[in-house]
Amino acid sequence: MSKKLKVAGIAGSLGSKAISKKFLKEVKKSFGEDVELTEILYADIPVYNADIEYPTPASVKRVRDELKEYDAIVIAMPEYNLSIPGSLKNLLDWLSRPEQPGQPKPVLDYPILVFSFSAGISGGMVPQELLRSLLSYLGASVMPQPRASFTGAYNLLDKDGNLVLDDTSKEFLDQSAKAFVAFAQ
Repeated sequence: MSKKLKVAGIAGSLGSKAISKKFLKEVKKSFGEDVELTEILYADIPVYNADIEYPTPASVKRVRDELKEYDAIVIAMPEYNLSIPGSLKNLLDWLSRPEQPGQPKPVLDYPILVFSFSAGISGGMVPQELLRSLLSYLGASVMPQPRASFTGAYNLLDKDGNLVLDDTSKEFLDQSAKAFVAFAQ
């Protein structure tokens, strides 16, 4: 690889101790030293409302500007009631809007890796499919395979709240990260 791949990490949930943030740290390890993964923080973005769309809120402008510095995106998403977390959907709603009135809608033209997890046995595959459909509509190139999902997410936390992947899960995450690097180049 001639240059480091710069990847924006988006946690699908906002809590400081959210499992999605812990998964981003694990995928960063799986990427190794040839990839720079940085989490994009967006908790300060307001709920989308056309009444405040223009001028664009500073927090939305900041995230848009940050994303322009990256080559690819990784989204770590929990399942919320068989759907996409509201905070993540809100972020995508803002990113899909023009920066100025009358401009065409922007295209989210990035290679994207989506991985999901759930407390139960579904691994978050239902919301992952919803998110993949939305991202494709917005112009993203979502990596088709492998479809990374993890079941029993809370069982992957130790007594101190650290994410501890078993060998099979770690190997699957490593394979997904390696496949994404090839996909994103």
